[in-house]
Amino acid sequence: MSQSLESGTGTDEPVTVIKSYTVPADEADYFTVVYQENARIMAAQPGFLRSRLHRPLADAPETRFVHVAEWTSGIALDEATANPEWHASLQRMFDDPGLHITSEPAGYRVVVELHPS
Repeated sequence: MSQSLESGTGTDEPVTVIKSYTVPADEADYFTVVYQENARIMAAQPGFLRSRLHRPLADAPETRFVHVAEWTSGIALDEATANPEWHASLQRMFDDPGLHITSEPAGYRVVVELHPS
């Protein structure tokens, strides 16, 4: 893994993490199993609100998953991503010889929110 593991938002505002993971189509089901170990660790951290992993409806040679996680604050996320157990789990996921993952993580804050009127 070449990217930094730790978040550095430094904000006390709520944040949303959006990551995409791309794997070959024949590894997609296995990826969801391996991903869950990592997700369970984060779900136990203070400030975690919810996480969802989205899979495309259409089949393609590669499967691009979109992970969306909501946190009470960027600071809670920053602290959670400093967790050594999470680091080890993420490293195992990326080092797994049965998975060929590319990933693009990013943190976001809500700037427009709509509700039914």
